[in-house]
Amino acid sequence: MKILLVEDEPFIALDLRSIVAALGHEVVGVADSLTLALQLAEATHPEAAFIDMNLRDGFTGLEVARQLAGRFGVRFGFVTGNAEQVYKDPSGAVAIVEKPFTDEDIADLLERLALPA
Repeated sequence: MKILLVEDEPFIALDLRSIVAALGHEVVGVADSLTLALQLAEATHPEAAFIDMNLRDGFTGLEVARQLAGRFGVRFGFVTGNAEQVYKDPSGAVAIVEKPFTDEDIADLLERLALPA
């Protein structure tokens, strides 16, 4: 599965990238802002996205999720340290993974993203 990572912390993005690759999936890009996430989605056509809540440009993951889903049909899950914000408005997320996460948490999220909508 082609995965877009929307994460503004470089070390967390690197960790996610390595876990996703080890599980046999392809990371098509890492975005730290809404604008970059949309540009990468248009260029790479990801099947799914892992989205953090708070991004570098001040937009929230909720806005990113709405646009990725609405414009590109991307399924997504949140990977965030601010899960309480997501639970108020999950915006169609297939799952919410709280930081700090384990490899098993990410494997579970990938399985959920692969299920039919």
